[in-house]
Amino acid sequence: MSDPKLWMLHIQGPDDIVAAPSKEQADRVAEAFNAFHGEYANKRRAEIAASGGDPDNWPNVTAVVVEWAGGPSEHAESVTNYWPDYAAYFAPSDGNCPA
Repeated sequence: MSDPKLWMLHIQGPDDIVAAPSKEQADRVAEAFNAFHGEYANKRRAEIAASGGDPDNWPNVTAVVVEWAGGPSEHAESVTNYWPDYAAYFAPSDGNCPA
């Protein structure tokens, strides 16, 4: 019998990783995270261009779901310590995603 797969979000740009409780939750949070940060990046790039700057200098930040590369205990610790911050992108308490 094989072990169940463990999942994480890889935040490309700053290169952060955070374990997710399930692939389904990771997929939902990645979608919400990418929508929020895509909209924010477009806004910032427009502001930069309007002020005469180069909007291409604003970084891309995206979340992708990948299989966890570590062990189960490290995964559980990451879920406990960090997942609530990322879950807020999917179900923010005040109706606004974190900035």
